[in-house]
Amino acid sequence: MTVSSLHHVAIRVQDPDRSRAFYETVLGLAFLELPVGSDMTSIWRGSPSEGTLLATQAGDTFVILEPPLEGTPDDDRFDERRIGIDHLAFGVDDRVRLAELVERPRAEGSAPAGAEREGVLDRDYVAFRDPDNVQWEFYMR
Repeated sequence: MTVSSLHHVAIRVQDPDRSRAFYETVLGLAFLELPVGSDMTSIWRGSPSEGTLLATQAGDTFVILEPPLEGTPDDDRFDERRIGIDHLAFGVDDRVRLAELVERPRAEGSAPAGAEREGVLDRDYVAFRDPDNVQWEFYMR
């Protein structure tokens, strides 16, 4: 099998509106609201049977924000010490954009260290955490 791209990543978030505001303000991402009904989601394991999902594009990949599943504790947050996704990393082509990704999260209360040099790939990157504690990384390509 040859895989040509990553189609989408679905992220469970505690508060989709809060997460949307963070991603729009910090990353400048625009979200589509996808109305869902049980006819559409019956094959999507763990997705809501009604309501709205939020989706944005990062290159060819969709990033979808999904509400927590029933039974999720109200104070639940992401923890990379569990099995599953550890973090998300994206490529950027513009050094100015990378610099913006240092200042915007700081204005929203997240605290990236600044652009750093990663030793294995030998590339500059910025890393910070979203409202649910998921680490987002942006690398110069």
